[in-house]
Amino acid sequence: MRALLHFLVLLAAVVLVYLIGQRYFVRIDLTAEKRYTLSEGTKALLRRLPQAVYVTVYLEGEFPYPIQRYKRAIETLLAEMRAVAPKPFNYTFVNPSKSPEVLKSFKMRGVQPIPINVRVSQTETRRQYMYPVAVVQCGFQEIWIDLVKGNLYPTGEINLLEAEQEVEYKIAAALRQIAVYGEKPIIGILSGHGEYPLDQMPQLRAELERFYRVLPVRVKEGQALPPAKMFLPESLRQKLQGDGYAAILVIGPDSAFREREKYELEQYLLRGGRLLWLVDYHRINLTESSALTQLRELNLDDLFFRWGWRPGYDLVQDFSCGFIEVIRGYYNGPLWGAEKWLYYPVVYIFPPHPITRTVDAVLYRYAGSVDTLARPGVQHTILALSSPLSRSVKGTQLIDINLTLKNPPSPEAFKGKGFRPMAVLTEGIFESVFQDREPPTDSFAPKPPTARFLPRSGLPGKAILITDGELALPAEVQGRSADYVPLDNLTFLLNCVDYLAGEISLTQVRSRSVQIRRLNPEIVRAHATFIQAFNLGMPIVLMILFGLGLYFWRRNIYKRPLITKK
Repeated sequence: MRALLHFLVLLAAVVLVYLIGQRYFVRIDLTAEKRYTLSEGTKALLRRLPQAVYVTVYLEGEFPYPIQRYKRAIETLLAEMRAVAPKPFNYTFVNPSKSPEVLKSFKMRGVQPIPINVRVSQTETRRQYMYPVAVVQCGFQEIWIDLVKGNLYPTGEINLLEAEQEVEYKIAAALRQIAVYGEKPIIGILSGHGEYPLDQMPQLRAELERFYRVLPVRVKEGQALPPAKMFLPESLRQKLQGDGYAAILVIGPDSAFREREKYELEQYLLRGGRLLWLVDYHRINLTESSALTQLRELNLDDLFFRWGWRPGYDLVQDFSCGFIEVIRGYYNGPLWGAEKWLYYPVVYIFPPHPITRTVDAVLYRYAGSVDTLARPGVQHTILALSSPLSRSVKGTQLIDINLTLKNPPSPEAFKGKGFRPMAVLTEGIFESVFQDREPPTDSFAPKPPTARFLPRSGLPGKAILITDGELALPAEVQGRSADYVPLDNLTFLLNCVDYLAGEISLTQVRSRSVQIRRLNPEIVRAHATFIQAFNLGMPIVLMILFGLGLYFWRRNIYKRPLITKK
């Protein structure tokens, strides 16, 4: 009777734990960097969801163990999100190979399968296809996520450990798109100096308008530029009329800035504003096969120098480069071909930073370099570097496509000249270049500035310089503009805008750094037999010891003393 009572109590405890586990998701994260805990940014996004979310992950199937482990990691992450989200958050895993409708939708969207060799026996392997795609649905919104983008090598190999660390960010980015509500922050696009209009950058415009209000900005009349309210203390927010600019983008200016314009842009930065500069210092018009470069006079040197930027006024040539479309002959029309072009550097070296974490490679076109100078109160962060086989060429250059393709420079001339900085982030307390000077006026802005002059930053500001004004322009195919932005240019630019505009939720997810602790391969090879025997034998030994211990414990508990009659 006593044994039956113990059994019923144990069974009731197991059932209770099961019911609690079905209702509440609980897990203790003992890792040093909280690897298996949602970031605060993701939790904030989940709490902002307007309605129920449904996630479909197309990773079901008989895959090798590394992929199965990757799938379990995604499933655990989604379970944590479901536990935190106040609105219904459901997910499912689907095998796309068993659904012709799903495969048809993949084909329409251009989703390419990744071939996987699955071992079915000691001597036989089977080719299988993997679709690492997830779809997040909320109401009428449907967002597709490439789960391995940024971690797929040209050989077809997937870095699953790195991909696992990116899953939270990718899903959080989709949730952010869903969670945007109310008045969006304002992004200003500067005009008036021959900048590229957003009409020439339809993809950038469409992506920006998902999360921001995009408005043109002109400072020719000398009006003050207010920063976004969210960057200001509460005491100043009440005094500010309007929402202010979360960031101002200057994309490919072609003419000189007047002193008053520089003054207003600088004062905007000193009030806590954020600026993104995409600047070409050379004007190149290759309507024919050759052209002389012309230096752009932008009148920004003193401003950039005070911030700690020293542009190289050069062109970067790189053996890691993109292609240019050239005419190889004529037969019932021009015969086009693609040739590698040294003036189109493909940048793939990105120091670790939230802006560059999910970027694979960026195509620059006729871009230069920039050096940084130490300035009190500010911190510089290099965001992009050219390859080891690159160099900068200065002065007026004759760019001749035919001559360069027929007689390319030797790689020996590039050794030791690479790693040229091509994008830099500067943040902190800036000082004004207009100290000890009267605020500038001119015929466009004859009245003195109405806003109080700041000799140095009242609030920390941020500014990014990218040495290519064409970074957001579409690719060119057969001499005409295509309808897509090359490589990861769009991702890089959007990351810059998000970081400057203070999208805290997504920035917190991006900035998570998880250390992947790999085994030492030399030690593993040297002690392979011992490790295998330990992994196989230790569980068996522990089971035997547990069984023996349980046996003696039960015998000790339930044994009865012998009672003898006298």
